[in-house]
Amino acid sequence: MPKQYSMISDKTVLELSLEPLLDFSECLGICIPISSNDTFWKSLKITDNPKISFIEGGETRLASVKRAVNFWKKSSVVYENVLIHDSVRPCVRSSDIRTMLESFSTSGDHGAILGSPVTDSLKEVIEVGGYIKKTVDRNNLWKVFTPQIFLKDVLESAFEGLSKEQDFSDESGLVEQSFRKIKTYNGSDDNIKITYPEDMNLAKSILMTQGRLTE
Repeated sequence: MPKQYSMISDKTVLELSLEPLLDFSECLGICIPISSNDTFWKSLKITDNPKISFIEGGETRLASVKRAVNFWKKSSVVYENVLIHDSVRPCVRSSDIRTMLESFSTSGDHGAILGSPVTDSLKEVIEVGGYIKKTVDRNNLWKVFTPQIFLKDVLESAFEGLSKEQDFSDESGLVEQSFRKIKTYNGSDDNIKITYPEDMNLAKSILMTQGRLTE
């Protein structure tokens, strides 16, 4: 079973990841790219929500997001921005999203992303053997989360210029190559990404602390 369908209490990780977004009246719709052989989504209660659409995704994250961008581009919905969120980040705080959105709406920037400054020491390691090559200066380095938000025209233009040989770990990387203005906003470190099985218990603890789960 894909990670986004794992259960935390009585909700899936995917549903918990979507809840903070659906709370915003500014959210006109959500498009969720899924694997072609994914049948788990059909049993979710959120399929009844008229704001939510499921489409077949691509082979990579970027390819999936591109299909979602095209989905909205072809739709009748009138919108200005595209917000992208990982389906396995259930602990994002609505307050962090609100702070980013309110600042972004008046900033004149091309994009914005939640993150936080790196506080740990960083080492560049030799791939073979795992020996340390050098210590990396962490000043001005950030770890980034989602959501990420971009002006619709900027993101569409970035995808139009994407070649088949190019790939990026996130959409910010795609837009950055055009020297666009993307601002970082300090978000809560408890906006974790579900990666390993032990992350499930941590996420549940965080959600209980946030008051989003009671058991």
